[in-house]
Amino acid sequence: MYKVLVWAVLLMGAQNGWARQETREVLKLSMEDAVKQAVESNWQVQKANQNLGIATSELRSSNAVFLPSVNLSETYATTTDPLSAFGFKLQQQIASTSDFNPEVLNDPGAVDNFKTRIYAEQPIINLDGINARKAASAGVQASEFNLRWTRSQIALQAKNLYFQLQLAHEKKKVAESALQAAEANYKVANDLFDQDLIHKADLLSAELRMTEVQSERIATENQINDGNAVLTHFLGLDRSMTIFPIDPIANMEVPKEYLKMTEISTGRSDLQALSSQVMATDQLVKSARGGLLPRLNAFASYEWNDQSLFGTNANNYMLGAKLEWDIFKGGKNLAKIQKATYQRNLAEINYQEKLSDGQRELDRTRANLILAKKQVELAELAIKQAEETYKVRADRFEEGLERTSDVLLAESDLLAKKINHLQSMNRFQQLVFNLEMLLEQELTL
Repeated sequence: MYKVLVWAVLLMGAQNGWARQETREVLKLSMEDAVKQAVESNWQVQKANQNLGIATSELRSSNAVFLPSVNLSETYATTTDPLSAFGFKLQQQIASTSDFNPEVLNDPGAVDNFKTRIYAEQPIINLDGINARKAASAGVQASEFNLRWTRSQIALQAKNLYFQLQLAHEKKKVAESALQAAEANYKVANDLFDQDLIHKADLLSAELRMTEVQSERIATENQINDGNAVLTHFLGLDRSMTIFPIDPIANMEVPKEYLKMTEISTGRSDLQALSSQVMATDQLVKSARGGLLPRLNAFASYEWNDQSLFGTNANNYMLGAKLEWDIFKGGKNLAKIQKATYQRNLAEINYQEKLSDGQRELDRTRANLILAKKQVELAELAIKQAEETYKVRADRFEEGLERTSDVLLAESDLLAKKINHLQSMNRFQQLVFNLEMLLEQELTL
């Protein structure tokens, strides 16, 4: 009775698990759709968009080097200072002859003043600000190139993850085919054992091989689940969703003109971003040097002075220009120039390093692609040879003319050759993706 209850509980649990699995939503997805989804929703792309917004905002803030600044203020003051008190009366246009009485001048009493003021300042010559604006403009270009590069990298990662899921499904198909062969071999071995044509050890070997292939099949299912989990997370989809790749694995052929490319393109987005950063730091050096030169600004103000809040009883204006020149600020300007120069040199080093690394990686990838293609072709030939060998041995085994160990070895070798073929395709495809990254060219869509 106890065993019956245990089996009933296990069966109910299995049914519940199957029910949960059946309720998982299956999304049939092509590689093109996966790339589109990734580029639209990936976190890195969103962050690159925000960085571009930050750079654009900094460029807008540099408009101050050309546009005027306007300030409106209301100031209240009360004083018994003789000079200020008399000045308030003049500004309010209420001074009279009695205010010139020495006693009143020396002891005027408290005087209140409300000043409403509009003040505007217009930059005329600010070489440091102009160059800083050019640096901000180059920073926007760098952010735009970074966004483009991020999108291309995310697209490549999406294609790679999609391909890994495709590969896992192909491995499952290979394992299922091998399992069918192993089960057929076990059935034949069992019949031969019943006829006393083989030993018990041979039957156990066939059963062991069938169990090993079953384990391989379970491993491929785990690979599919892992690949699905990684891809759904990367695409920003719900983790309960199951992605089924509808595109078959195709033998990719790299156009020969790309294999003949020996120089890395400086038009690649990441290199252009670094080049723009060099331009930005170069303008920052000029901006720092411009801080040693005088600055010329025009200004204008209009005031209302009254004894009441926001009063407009008396008004006046002032127009002028101001020339400023920081002759010496304790060495701060010179240190700023040195810092900007070092930053410019560092940006140039980063650019040259990236260019050199890209060139070296391009040379390595081109050479490895040729080798990887040959390995795929060899793996395909090895499968044909292993299939033929297994077919011959399996036929002879059914007739009792082949040893069990030989047919099992042939079946195992065939499975190994198919797995090796998939691994060779994977190596080749990874190199294709790497070439896409190095050239920033789409070769797989």
